[in-house]
Amino acid sequence: MSQDPQEEKADGAGENGNGAVEAELVITAEERAELAEAEKAELKDKWLRALAELENYKKRTRREIDDNVFRAQQNLLNAFLPTVDNLGRALELARGNEQLHKGIQMVVNDFMSALGRFGVEPVPSVGHPFDPAIHEALQQIDTPDFPPGVVAREWEKGFRQGDRLLRPARVVIAGPGSTGGKGEGQAS
Repeated sequence: MSQDPQEEKADGAGENGNGAVEAELVITAEERAELAEAEKAELKDKWLRALAELENYKKRTRREIDDNVFRAQQNLLNAFLPTVDNLGRALELARGNEQLHKGIQMVVNDFMSALGRFGVEPVPSVGHPFDPAIHEALQQIDTPDFPPGVVAREWEKGFRQGDRLLRPARVVIAGPGSTGGKGEGQAS
């Protein structure tokens, strides 16, 4: 026990001091690790949200482009649909002249084929049940040719492109006093 008490204090203080410093470093390193993990989780969350927003933006933009293309096509096609109507009327008037009728029929067929290449098809009407989603009723008549609620006559052909209606068919519907027996798909 020949050691000096001050040396013991110094040695003891050094040990306690070093131990405290090491403990502070360990706590600081643990805190840093926790902070880094929290920051990592926050950045990952932000990244995932940004990625989701980007995907939603892409979908929204694609939908807007498709809608704009459809509207442009619809405007153009709607400009040509009266021509189809007029060709149909000309075809009816040319029934007495076989050559004229045949020529107009060829034009109508070519026109309908061109519309078909763009996915435009006529809406089924005469002989089919009235459907307000694709038909516009002009009037209702009693007829012996069709049962009630069935399209009896088409005034103006309707068209759709895929599942979108370009123009409803303007039709006359068989009324409640109709006695006809023709069903769906059996046009006169």
